[in-house]
Amino acid sequence: MSWHKVRNLILASVALLCLGFTGAVVYSLIYLPESLQAEIGGPFALKDTNGREVTDASFLGHHLLIYFGYTYCPDVCPTRLQEMTVALDELESRDPDLAAEIVPLFVTVDPKRDTAAALKAYAAHFHPRLQALRGSEAEVVDLVGSYQGYVKYLSAEDGADYLVDHPAYVYLVGPEGRYLTHFTTFQGPEEMVERLLRLAPDEGG
Repeated sequence: MSWHKVRNLILASVALLCLGFTGAVVYSLIYLPESLQAEIGGPFALKDTNGREVTDASFLGHHLLIYFGYTYCPDVCPTRLQEMTVALDELESRDPDLAAEIVPLFVTVDPKRDTAAALKAYAAHFHPRLQALRGSEAEVVDLVGSYQGYVKYLSAEDGADYLVDHPAYVYLVGPEGRYLTHFTTFQGPEEMVERLLRLAPDEGG
């Protein structure tokens, strides 16, 4: 066998090893073992757009799709919320019972500007069952931190309204209030639907 063929075989083998390693890392991040799932998420006490207190216990028995964002978000937030809307609409056509027990939540990371009225108006642009929640800045930062994320307020150089750095994941929480998995920005509504169909029933089984 020529050196050229040997070199190609070596390069191909290395590429396969790297691909396998990368796949394993991605899989471990998205499908965490139960021991690590327990370390993500936690209890919360926030308020809805009508000023009523809402806690994690309010949703026991339901799956949650949670997204952290804010109404002034220029692009990522409306995109992710629209993906949730499309996914839930599709799920309602394929499995109405399952869709009905999934509650979509939008938790603002910018309570200073996102008043109850602003959140209510913003949420109306997305899925009709989307619930918008708010709390104090400290409460929201702590909650995002429990999901291994962070919130950072960024000053705009041109003096315009500030931006907020925050997680872009959509989190799936099970009926017992336990984190199950999350959806990244690379996973569109089609994949979200397929994974919901596969994952959601498992929690009760």
